[in-house]
Amino acid sequence: MKASKITKAASTKGKTAALKSAEKSSGVFGKLEKEEKERPVDFSGTNIHLLSEDGKAVVHPPSETQHQTSTTTAENVLEKAIAHILSIAPQLETLIKAHPCAPYQPTSLASDILDPFASLCSGIISQQVSGAAAATIKARFIQLFNLTGSKFPTPTQVLEKDIPTLRTAGLSQRKAEYITSLAEAFIAGDLSQEILMKGSDDEVKERLVKVRGIGEWSAEMFLLFHLRRVDVFSVGDLGIQRGMAVLMGRDVARLKNAKGKWKYMSEKEMREIAERFRPYRSIFMWYMWKLSDTQVESMTVASKAKKATTVKKGRKKKDEEESASEEGIE
Repeated sequence: MKASKITKAASTKGKTAALKSAEKSSGVFGKLEKEEKERPVDFSGTNIHLLSEDGKAVVHPPSETQHQTSTTTAENVLEKAIAHILSIAPQLETLIKAHPCAPYQPTSLASDILDPFASLCSGIISQQVSGAAAATIKARFIQLFNLTGSKFPTPTQVLEKDIPTLRTAGLSQRKAEYITSLAEAFIAGDLSQEILMKGSDDEVKERLVKVRGIGEWSAEMFLLFHLRRVDVFSVGDLGIQRGMAVLMGRDVARLKNAKGKWKYMSEKEMREIAERFRPYRSIFMWYMWKLSDTQVESMTVASKAKKATTVKKGRKKKDEEESASEEGIE
């Protein structure tokens, strides 16, 4: 695997739009638009550009992966993932057509730029508060550093503030400590670009959960939504459990109480079902979230229509229910 390329960019606030503008001005981004879509997808690594710790450089995903012969690229990974998913669960076709998977669109994979420290800090700030409250606290937090525009502070800048000062932004004592701990992890190299870019899913998750305030679920969501890892799966998400239960034709009107925890299905069963969707479990999981808010009938309408010519007019309700339950994966 070739070493990641470093592209110099202006000091901007770490948001995708601003960084796109910075790279366009240097002629780099035009090249990315044309070439990055052809970059092979790394099934064991990150597939998005990362902002460096100092906020002044963009670390691009390696142009070559461990799978040298892979024909899966940023341009076609979503297309291939959908084809794989539908080969196993064709009843998802209507849902998939209605909900484009934004995180893994070719343009997003080729051009989005992530500030990992800012993303993880924002996640901590958002814990157990409303979206509006989180936005207000985040804005006040950024203002503490008197930076140009609304650029997010670097780990070094955060560590220059003590806990009482951080709390003046509206952070609780615990959250201020969490953010300080996160900054320390970045400075120590525990969450370096090398690790975030090339480390395995398990290695990155292991390092993330060692940081105070970041649990296993939060780490998995970071791998999927922020690092755009393509084969992430989370058994601890209730929305995923519900979506998979719907996929299997289960009655999701009631939850199952298992050892004091309310669940739609067991973690063991979730893992077994998800195995069939490798190496695109992230995309599969994204659609399970969509399915969790969808009625079973809307998922099966297409397949029922195909069977309409064979259904007798006098068919009993019991038979219809049995047919609907067969729409799940066998």
